[in-house]
Amino acid sequence: MIKNNLKIAIRILWKNKLFSLVNILSLSLSMAVGVILFTGLKATFDKDHFHPKLNQLVRILTQETKEGEQTKWATTPLPLAAQLESVSFVEKTVKVRLAGKHNLQTDKGDVPIDIKFSEPSFFDVFGFQLLSGKAQSLANNPTILFLTQKTAEKIFGNANALGQTVQFENLGYYTVGGIIQDPPLETHLPIEAMLSINATQLLEKKGAIRDISQNWEDFKSWAIYARLKSEGNLEQLNATLQNYNRKLDKSHLQFLAQPIEDITPGKIDLKNNPNAGVSWEDVKTQLFIILSLTLLAAFNYISLALARAFSRAQEVGIRKTIGATRGQVIGQFLMESTLVALFALLFTVPCVTILAHYIPDMDDVTFSWDTALIVGLITYAVITGVVAGAFPSWLLSAFQPIQVLRKMKNIKLFRGVGVYKALIVVQFSVTIMLMILVVIVADYDRKNNAIIRSTVPSNVLTLDLKGEKYQNLQNEISGLSQVETILATNWYYEPIKMGKDSVTLNDKTLEINYVSIDPRTIEREGISLLAGQNFPSTMPQSTEQYVLVNEAAAKLLESKSETLVGQNLLLDSASVQVIGIIPNEIIGQQLPLIYRYLPNEITTLTIKIKPNTEMEATKAIQSVWKDHFPEKTANLYNLKEYRYSGEISGEMEIFGGSALIVMIIAALGILGIASYSVEIRTKELGIRKVLGASNLKLVWTVTQNFGILLLLAGLIGVPAGLFCGNLLREEMGSHLDLGLINISIGFGLVAIIGLLVVLSQTIRAGQIEPVKVLKAE
Repeated sequence: MIKNNLKIAIRILWKNKLFSLVNILSLSLSMAVGVILFTGLKATFDKDHFHPKLNQLVRILTQETKEGEQTKWATTPLPLAAQLESVSFVEKTVKVRLAGKHNLQTDKGDVPIDIKFSEPSFFDVFGFQLLSGKAQSLANNPTILFLTQKTAEKIFGNANALGQTVQFENLGYYTVGGIIQDPPLETHLPIEAMLSINATQLLEKKGAIRDISQNWEDFKSWAIYARLKSEGNLEQLNATLQNYNRKLDKSHLQFLAQPIEDITPGKIDLKNNPNAGVSWEDVKTQLFIILSLTLLAAFNYISLALARAFSRAQEVGIRKTIGATRGQVIGQFLMESTLVALFALLFTVPCVTILAHYIPDMDDVTFSWDTALIVGLITYAVITGVVAGAFPSWLLSAFQPIQVLRKMKNIKLFRGVGVYKALIVVQFSVTIMLMILVVIVADYDRKNNAIIRSTVPSNVLTLDLKGEKYQNLQNEISGLSQVETILATNWYYEPIKMGKDSVTLNDKTLEINYVSIDPRTIEREGISLLAGQNFPSTMPQSTEQYVLVNEAAAKLLESKSETLVGQNLLLDSASVQVIGIIPNEIIGQQLPLIYRYLPNEITTLTIKIKPNTEMEATKAIQSVWKDHFPEKTANLYNLKEYRYSGEISGEMEIFGGSALIVMIIAALGILGIASYSVEIRTKELGIRKVLGASNLKLVWTVTQNFGILLLLAGLIGVPAGLFCGNLLREEMGSHLDLGLINISIGFGLVAIIGLLVVLSQTIRAGQIEPVKVLKAE
């Protein structure tokens, strides 16, 4: 029976190629996001499963009790490791210090690398493999460096990394002595670079890193792992760990062992556990999304299947006449829908590749093909096919032979399509909302890029100070022949780095952003104040006395420029005087800002150079930097190219991709319903044509109902788009245009595409021949 059903299904799908292709593409698009989530879930549960003797590996956790509150940490004091080494049922231990990101200096600028310090037992306990080098060198040489394959390629490209010497900012020089194979699965302990644990002692003495080696109070930087002799030793280890509890001045520490397998899915309340993966709550959420996408895919399949119901009804009647049961008919239709879903799965992989580009942190989505993944994806496709085909198969299998073989045109598959119309309204409402966001963000980017291209000079460089004081460096660079002016500022056409402070004026307290600028910035840039005066030339560096505010901040404080100038603000706990009002950002942003002179917070030097001297100026500035800070690389960029490159913003990519996906799904959904509507109204349309209705009138008769649905979707989608646009405005500034033109463009694009899809089916209404559709009446 299954073999026959499969043959018939393949023949029917091949005979109706266009219908089959549309169905397959529709299902594949809806399934693509589900597949991304499914593979993500599988990766979560596969995490760390490449380690040998996984069920014997544990991580030691710290439970801190402070003022009656308990907090769990995934890190542990280093002295505990020595205690574990003496425990009889602990086979091996390994210590890992989490050092975080450090800049590796290269000719092309800094490359941030995540560094971990460890010891040779790391490669005995875990499943990480060395492609070259010896683990024992971590114990013998404090200047040795191990890199993963991916990190070595990022730094050296295709060149051989072994033996190369690299310099880390503040940490010194190291020689690459080994390459770690990239792990086959995800891990909670990702490695980019590994240094010897002995190097920590040298770096602590130099002051390059904090001295925490033998301090029980510092438990937030070391992770301690152990391999037990058997899985049954876990309870025994937890009992033993209670002997090492510590009473500190302000807290009490307890320790417990966590099996590596329990790290992922992660626990929300566990601190210092950044790479554990999703939590159980996230798993449930993703399963719900997968279910929702499956139902969405089913809806589109159902709508398209109903459009062909009439052509299949006679087939059902004939099969039943020759003895087929209702169950056999249902099995035939379910076989077809399942086959479509399996074909759709083949198109899902390229869909996933495209969609991943628009999903944050998903650019490197790959399929790690194994039996479990293949079985899982096939199961997902089969379930989707069964869910999609359940309703059409149940509906069509209920037809009686005498009914469908006599007057099929008099049969309605169900009374009304209210549920499907409601789903169409919801789909197009979401599409309209997203399209409005796309239009307003695109308009914002277009206007900003136009203003920036016309106002930001191409001869301005920006130099990252990397936490260093700027005064001596600024004075020396200003003396270079290629330099016109140099400003110490966190602001240049738009904020590079902002802070936020509590501002109180006349018993009104607000949170307002601020930037730090050199007092000479306003004068050198030729900015005309709206009121008041610039910072005085004798501004003290130790005590803050004056601030400038921009027009947006003055408006927020509900004070006119003339009355605000001269008033004192309470800025956090300090009283400062407003001495001037500056125009809003040159590029048109309306973000409220306070301009302060805080020398210790200035992070950037903005250097305006003479035209056509960028190469010479860059070399000269890098030379000055090297004289002052030989251990750090000069991060020097052309401001216009670096910060205002004109590339499509991340928001635009996300909104645009989401809107495109939802648009295609909604269009495919309305396609089937439009086709079905034409089919069930053929007799009515034939009578209308006999009575003199024109072809255009007939098309309008069928199309107008869908026009109403699109208008209803607009009544929901437009306010939703305005609401979301307002939320964006709070983040991106009031220059985001939510005017009638952008709203109309967003709604109009969706409405036009929707109507074109509907017309592709309803235009058949004008081609109806009354003789054919009424001959049986």
